[in-house]
Amino acid sequence: MAISLTQRIAQNHRARRVAWLGSRLALGVVVVAAGTSLFFFPLMDFVTQRSAIAQKSSEFNSLADANEQLQTEVNALQTPEGIRNAARAQLGYVLPGEQRLSLVPMPKLPTDLPATWPYTLVTDILTVRSADTTNSAAPLAPLAP
Repeated sequence: MAISLTQRIAQNHRARRVAWLGSRLALGVVVVAAGTSLFFFPLMDFVTQRSAIAQKSSEFNSLADANEQLQTEVNALQTPEGIRNAARAQLGYVLPGEQRLSLVPMPKLPTDLPATWPYTLVTDILTVRSADTTNSAAPLAPLAP
């Protein structure tokens, strides 16, 4: 079985075309890999680092604000008046001749009263007073007659 010249040329031409396509495909893969390693990964690192820097800058600013507030407090505590105010607030210190009064806030009174006669009247009064309090802009409205 002898192969004719045209068949050999056709096989040779197909082999060259396959080799040419294979080399172009390999070159394309190399170019894509090089582009990815030269541009994509550094860009991803840049974006990640930029967000990390923004977060750290925010943390730094909040810590700088807290540090400034603490420094202001230290400066205030280094004066005699600041020491006196801190002793009053934290230790209950009073000067000679002063009298200390402790005011405790009023406890919340129960509003879930029984549904029988004297309590229904009190519940109605509380309902009217709470409605007046929410509608009025005056600070002493609950105490007004």
